[in-house]
Amino acid sequence: MAIKSEKILINCVLLMGFLSSSSGAYLYEMEDLPSSSSYSLDSSNTSKSVDIPTDPHSPYSGDFGEYFSEQYSVLKLVLSYLNYYDLNTLREVNSSLKIATDILLKKRTWIQAASLNYMHGTDHRPEPIHSGHFIDLRIEPKVLFTFEGMAGGPSSRSRPKICMRLRDRNDNRFFPRSDIVPKSVKTFVPVGAKGIIYPDKNEKNELITVQTMMHKKLALLYLPTTDSYDVSVFTRVVTSDSFAQEPILEFFQSDPRPIRGIIFLKVGAPHIDGMIRFIVKMVSNNQSEPFALSGGHVSSLDYDNPPKKNIPGVLKAIIFRGDGIRCVSDFISSTTDDGVLEGLKLTALHVDKTIGKLNIHKTFIMMFQCVDRHSLPIEDNTLIAKVFPNIPIFGMQTWGEIGFRSFKTNEFKFAPKKRKLSIMHSVKTTYIIVTID
Repeated sequence: MAIKSEKILINCVLLMGFLSSSSGAYLYEMEDLPSSSSYSLDSSNTSKSVDIPTDPHSPYSGDFGEYFSEQYSVLKLVLSYLNYYDLNTLREVNSSLKIATDILLKKRTWIQAASLNYMHGTDHRPEPIHSGHFIDLRIEPKVLFTFEGMAGGPSSRSRPKICMRLRDRNDNRFFPRSDIVPKSVKTFVPVGAKGIIYPDKNEKNELITVQTMMHKKLALLYLPTTDSYDVSVFTRVVTSDSFAQEPILEFFQSDPRPIRGIIFLKVGAPHIDGMIRFIVKMVSNNQSEPFALSGGHVSSLDYDNPPKKNIPGVLKAIIFRGDGIRCVSDFISSTTDDGVLEGLKLTALHVDKTIGKLNIHKTFIMMFQCVDRHSLPIEDNTLIAKVFPNIPIFGMQTWGEIGFRSFKTNEFKFAPKKRKLSIMHSVKTTYIIVTID
């Protein structure tokens, strides 16, 4: 750790020199410049430490970490070039650098996406296509969603293979855990589906949305660390047709803050739908604020303490809470471009009135598209991207969709009071818009 810290510091010094030579205005912003601002690398010193020449009138006594961290106007500029892993290394140098890096990371409250390709190898040990598999994280993430393209049908019931190896394995033949799942991640949700949807960049560095059914494709969505919102996960391995209500009530009522949105993911048994309806009704009765709902029947989920034999089903609910996060959900049922766009524009109008202009760095869309819609002459993800440009879209193909429109429109103005709200769908696409303040 010490050697790595010194290497990063040396690189920071070189960058500081480049900045000072190319744009001296940055240095002029510093206050109380030391009488000697030069530095030297003593090659004869086995510790390879950086020494500051001692001057009787200088407040610095040769500790470069102290010298460097005191020059905050330049320091914050230099540190802005570093990624999450290097900043974490600098945290170990001294308390001043730790304070500076923590301030910088707290300001990085945008989301980050990445995607990785794998060779068509064996499931036992798939290898990456290329060696450049390091994720250049710019934020300190606390939530990670991974979407894995998997072969198979709706009831594979196995854990996502690549995702689990990213979490469990730690050797030279596969990804070290910290490269993909940093220690700051508190909530890790790996999902496997027959087809996945993820954001990418084209040749012009423009954001595009890609839909693929390629095996061994992995998309990653990182959410930033901030106290303004919270994400919790409720997981249940379903082994019978009935379920106990007490653990569900205890989990959802343990946090008094209103729920902003829920994403339901399920694998297997159809009687899981009863548990989903129970949760939705419970939340609706317990809070006056509207909440968003989306999800679907996927191919594979991670779960805790699985039995040795195959299980009937798994339910996973991802709950968004907090004043710093807002969610809107809707569904697509039309089979024509015009029909889909008409519904999307209603959602966009509601978003514009209630949230305002979406921050493209702090907003993502997660969609769940029925596999049967893949054969239609329309692409839901492309139309969503058209109405909500430059917003990263993640999604997966499902065998049954979950969700509802989380806002009222004129068409529901005179709906009967006892109108039954349908949350289970077929041959539709549900989606949820999540934005972090």
